[in-house]
Amino acid sequence: MKNNGFVYVASVNKQFYYAALHSAQSLLDFYPEAKITLFTHETWVCDEARKIFDHIITDGVPNHIRAKLWALSKSPYDTTLYIDCDTTIQSEEISDVFDLLGDNDIIFTRNRPYNAKITKLSETEEMIYHCGLFLYNTKTTKDLMDSWYTGYLEQNDPRWNPSPYPEEVRKWDTFTMWNLLTNGNFQVKVGEFPAPDAKWNFVNGYKEEELMGEEIVIQHYTIAHTRLMASEVYRP
Repeated sequence: MKNNGFVYVASVNKQFYYAALHSAQSLLDFYPEAKITLFTHETWVCDEARKIFDHIITDGVPNHIRAKLWALSKSPYDTTLYIDCDTTIQSEEISDVFDLLGDNDIIFTRNRPYNAKITKLSETEEMIYHCGLFLYNTKTTKDLMDSWYTGYLEQNDPRWNPSPYPEEVRKWDTFTMWNLLTNGNFQVKVGEFPAPDAKWNFVNGYKEEELMGEEIVIQHYTIAHTRLMASEVYRP
């Protein structure tokens, strides 16, 4: 039996925790058999969360804006779909997502430059992958995922020099992943979600034509929007 599952990570701001509960419940609404794990802080865990998640991992979870990077290699599943907390699942097609990995080790959806703070690094270099949702083989990407967290910590050290890239890249984990895939020596096969990839990660601000007539599977909001939705269902 395949050991596939979904991972959410909530840290720093408790609104991410409530958003994760909202998103995971929407996942179960369309895929009741889904296995779901939450990485978060013990003091936040409520009874409702214990009903929704198969695993709640709190031991060692850093109180950090990129706690997700710490958690990725620790997924209890062989194949993992990482999902940002500020999302909702909107289609039964979510149950087919694990079939999309194929012989890849990890697949991403693409950034839309018109809807991102920064994608272009130079005339020839661009951060093309969106890092708010991705499907990966947990075992074969372990070194990459662990390096993603340590690499992000390094680039946020004041002594780290982003040159020749703009200072703006320092705060983005998308840059860390781009740097690892471009300049690292990781034996991983990287792919992309099939077209239209936007339906798997339809970020607030995307153009409707990105869907190519298909329905949204995962809607990705900003946390400010999700805070309103989550507070309607799960109150602190």
